[in-house]
Amino acid sequence: MTEKKTAAVIMAGGRGERLRPITDTMPKPTLEVGGKPALGYAVTMLKNAGIREATVTVRYRYETVADMFGDEYDGVALDYRIEDEPLGTAGSVRAVVLESGDPDEIVVLSGDAVCDFDLRPALSAHRAGSSSATMILAYSDEPWNYGCVRLEQGGSRIVEFVEKPDRRERALVNTGIYILSPSVIDRIPDGEYDFGRDLFPAMIAEGCRIDGFVTPGYWCDIGTPASYRRACFDAAKNMIRGVSASVSPTGAIVSRDCRAGIGSTLNGCVLGRGVTVGVDVVARDSVLCRGVTVGDGVRIGPGAVIGEDVFIPSGSVIGEGMLLGKFPPEPEKEPTSPRRFV
Repeated sequence: MTEKKTAAVIMAGGRGERLRPITDTMPKPTLEVGGKPALGYAVTMLKNAGIREATVTVRYRYETVADMFGDEYDGVALDYRIEDEPLGTAGSVRAVVLESGDPDEIVVLSGDAVCDFDLRPALSAHRAGSSSATMILAYSDEPWNYGCVRLEQGGSRIVEFVEKPDRRERALVNTGIYILSPSVIDRIPDGEYDFGRDLFPAMIAEGCRIDGFVTPGYWCDIGTPASYRRACFDAAKNMIRGVSASVSPTGAIVSRDCRAGIGSTLNGCVLGRGVTVGVDVVARDSVLCRGVTVGDGVRIGPGAVIGEDVFIPSGSVIGEGMLLGKFPPEPEKEPTSPRRFV
């Protein structure tokens, strides 16, 4: 699409603490929505924008991410950079750009959000404008969970950031997708530094122009079990372009090799691969990770999360919002595949 030299960075190093115990064994970028892993949505957006190379910043369970996506995914060549220490969102992007030469622009995406935006209009607007950075924005009915943005009256310039406001009304939020001019990288110091908390507010305070670009499309930060389940069922409602999902007769969205016994109802649940559910089980609005086995007559309350390979004996009652995990999170390891990791 462009003759410009574009450095694309996908951030995928977080632990996903709010998703535990799901993320005790699976990093958030590998969670599937509509049969597609979360990081794959970011890669597809790059491909559709004509960008064919990207660097993925990884840390927690980085080998799982690299093994799933390999050196190329959906026509985009992928390189991986492991963070030896937490650098924050801006710090990690700075490290990649300093190693990649002198790009004309930098595109930053989150590897753990599900979205189907067309980035081409935003890229065109950034190139034609005078802003140092362009932030992709979306409307959210839950702005208190995110960083909100206020635009100038009738324009695109961002005049204020509000981190997780108390107000309970629809608002524009930061999607974590940015288009940056190279001068922005020079503003990022060594060490841990964040886009939303540190860099962008400082730039606004200094009078730098940052534009917001509101684009149609789907966006969901799958940072909690509830939002993850919502995204899975949104895929079943054909709300996400390019993917599809179906709801089983039990009322659940199921992955491969799942089985449920006679009389079981699993309304609003999401089942990972290889889940086995006995007879007369009743569950609602819960997540059962891969390999979970549920005995007969079990009752699982809404909001429960059952971690990988957990066994629930027959007749058990799992209360609302309970989290059951089998394995503790694994510590980070030194990279063992120099071909992939830098």
